[in-house]
Amino acid sequence: MQIKKIIPICILFLLSCSFYAIGYTREQLEIFKLNLVDDSEPKFYFVKLLQGSHIVIYDKDGNKKQSIQPIFPDIEDDYKKNKYQLPQKYRQSFLTASGISETDNLFVYNYEYNKLYSFPISKLEVFAIKSGCDPTNEKNQAHYQFGFALALNQLPQDYDPNDTTFVYIGKENPFAQQQLTLLNWQKINDKEYDYLAQTHGLHYYLATLGKMWDPDHYLERDYYPELGRLVVKDGKNNILFNSNYLSKTIYITLPLNGKDKDHEYKNQWTGRLFKNKPLVVFGFVSEMGCPVIDFIDSSFSRHGINLHCDRLYMRK
Repeated sequence: MQIKKIIPICILFLLSCSFYAIGYTREQLEIFKLNLVDDSEPKFYFVKLLQGSHIVIYDKDGNKKQSIQPIFPDIEDDYKKNKYQLPQKYRQSFLTASGISETDNLFVYNYEYNKLYSFPISKLEVFAIKSGCDPTNEKNQAHYQFGFALALNQLPQDYDPNDTTFVYIGKENPFAQQQLTLLNWQKINDKEYDYLAQTHGLHYYLATLGKMWDPDHYLERDYYPELGRLVVKDGKNNILFNSNYLSKTIYITLPLNGKDKDHEYKNQWTGRLFKNKPLVVFGFVSEMGCPVIDFIDSSFSRHGINLHCDRLYMRK
C-alpha cells in the first residue's frame, strides 16, 4: 500500500502541557491527520490513532491506570495482509484505549475552503494497517496502526487531505469555521525584516536567512527563503507574537506562500481556527508532519494543541 505524499515519519509525537489564558477556554485539543490510502481496493481515507496493540493508560500523575491487551485478535494467516478490519468484539477495546466514545463524532475540516464534514463514530469502521517503519519485518500486531476509515464517497470527489485538513474527534465541533487568510508576503526594504503581510489589522514581519532547497520538489531544483524570525504586531506597534524558528532544531522549514517555477505554495495561514481561542498563525515549520500552530497571544501556549498528525507511512 502507498500513501499520497508519503513522509517516512513513524513517531507519534504528543505535546501534553496545559495552559491558562483569561477570556478563553483552556481545554486541550487533539488534532489528527487524514491520510489517503490510494493503493488499496477499495481506496479509502484513514485517521491513525494508535500504534501497536498493547496499550497502557496512565493517570495525570504518571501512574498506571489501565492495561488494555489486546485490541487486535490473533490472526490465523500469520499477519500476511497489510490491512485488517477489527471484529466487533475488539472495537470497544480500541475505543477505550483511544479514549473515544461511540457517541463522539469525527470532524474533518478543510481550512482552505472552510468546509466541515462530520461523521458519527458509531458509523465508522476500525482498521489495522501495517506500518512501514518496522526494520525487522516481524509479523505481529505490534507493527500495525489502528484508526478509523472513511470511504471515498464520504468526502467530495478528488478530495486531497494532505495539505489543508485537520481532524478532531469529540462531542462538539471545535473549529470556528471562519475563513482563514492565506498570508500574502511582500518583500520589504527593512534592516530587521525581509517580508511583510497584513491582515486582521495585524502586521506579520518575517526575517529570513539565505535560501534553502525544497526536498519535496527536488527535480525542479527549487530554492526558497529559510525562515528565521516571525514577529506579529498590532496597529499600535505592540508585539503580540515573537518566535525564532531557527532555535527549534526539530522543526522542518516550509516554503513561503507564492509560486516557485511550476509549483504554488499555500503554507502560511492565519485567523480564528478554533472556537473560544485566540487567532492562530501556522505553516512556517512542521513537526512530525504537522504544521506547527501558534496562538497570536503572548499568554497562550502552542502546547494547548496535541498534534497527532504524523503522516502515515505504510509498507508496500
